[in-house]
Amino acid sequence: MILDPDTVCSLIYKIRRLHGKEVAGQDVLVSNSVDEGEPGHNRMDDALVEDQDTGNIAEIVGLLEGLESEQLQELTGLFLLGRNSETYENLEAAKAASMQITKPIIDLIQDDSASAEYLVSGLEQNDIHCDARTGAG
Repeated sequence: MILDPDTVCSLIYKIRRLHGKEVAGQDVLVSNSVDEGEPGHNRMDDALVEDQDTGNIAEIVGLLEGLESEQLQELTGLFLLGRNSETYENLEAAKAASMQITKPIIDLIQDDSASAEYLVSGLEQNDIHCDARTGAG
């Protein structure tokens, strides 16, 4: 691998933190006048649900921006391999397929809450385990 496994493990940890938070939505059920936001009362769902961690997104983007194009290709290959291991024979095949992906890796990461697990699986298929490195996997 040309990509440092510790970098991938760090990214996995950051992605898990990102997807571990919930964004308050319009469909949150409320149960009483305090929760319903009557005058003089705060909305309960606003107090209990954290906003999306934009700082963590910036950390992920910063990490990705520090990678060379070949490293980004390999990262995308790990993602694809972990997501569809039956489709790709190995990391090299997944890397070749990643050349056809037009969506930036940051979008793949943000759009799929299982993205960290895909990266873990891709690493493990290459006999690399994050738990011994950073506690991320």
